Amino acid sequence: MSDDPSQKRHGYRFLAGLKATVTFGASESPCQAVDLHRSGVMLEGSFSAEENGMVGVSLQSASEDLRFEARGRVTHVSLNEETGHTRLGLQFEALSSAETKNLESLVARVIEGQNPAPLAHLARDASVAEIREALGKIPTAHKITVAQRALPLERSFLFHDGDGQVFEALCRNPQLTMPEVIRMLRMPTLLPTTLELLSRDQRWNANEEIKITIATHPRVTFPVADRLCRTLTLLGIRKVIRRPGLNPAIKNRLVQSVPHKQLQGW
Repeated sequence: MSDDPSQKRHGYRFLAGLKATVTFGASESPCQAVDLHRSGVMLEGSFSAEENGMVGVSLQSASEDLRFEARGRVTHVSLNEETGHTRLGLQFEALSSAETKNLESLVARVIEGQNPAPLAHLARDASVAEIREALGKIPTAHKITVAQRALPLERSFLFHDGDGQVFEALCRNPQLTMPEVIRMLRMPTLLPTTLELLSRDQRWNANEEIKITIATHPRVTFPVADRLCRTLTLLGIRKVIRRPGLNPAIKNRLVQSVPHKQLQGW
């Protein structure tokens, strides 16, 4: 989640890229909704506005089959130096139940739509710095949603994100591959819940090397490591015992589970 104070007040922002119209009195100006949240919207276009003024706004879904209309107060006005256009932050007035329903539908469309623009515009050979800069522009909630259905190229970008919630969402992606799981397990900052999720995933729980890697991860919980170790072959147990940094309680339990004669020479 961003450190933007308005985001903290009003909730997650989602990159929108929607067609919009802002109404100042009797004058209408076409513009674009740059980002959208459940209490307001950021508009960009060729218009002038003053803070604290009341305006009307109309937002349209990408497929043009859903429209949201409301009134709101201008909370700030700034210049986008890259485009030369005016950016207008708008906070919605109290919404009716019908308006709220339309807004929720529009937010859902934005989240479930195409990749956020910063990722969509990245080249396949983008540098790590470029990838991280693009990821930094995308709200966590949007990255989590994208990660759960991301294609290979998108997943390769998301692997450079530092948020454990994004990695956990990647684990839920039905297209995730074994090499990607192994790559992920090399990351020392994975959440314990992510390790448990992977340990119970039927796609990987028959793979002894993955079970060993999870069981010896620095952030694995004792119950998860213990459960996995109980399913290992003798060769797998040997590999675990020899891993540096292994939880001493796990190591002791494994050593005790193997006949003394078989431990000789290990």
